[in-house]
Amino acid sequence: MYKDEIIAEVWRNRDAYARAHHHDLNEILADLRKREREHPQRVVDRRARRTTESNATSG
Repeated sequence: MYKDEIIAEVWRNRDAYARAHHHDLNEILADLRKREREHPQRVVDRRARRTTESNATSG
């Protein structure tokens, strides 16, 4: 079976991140929210884009 090295690396990183937060979803979400507060310029808000795209396709 073909092994995709990129996918394997993503899974390793995901597993390491989950392990660092004791596989606790509440801890993971708290960390993500903390990161979001620390770097608000890096958060993508796609709601405006969806509205624009839906307006373009509806007319």
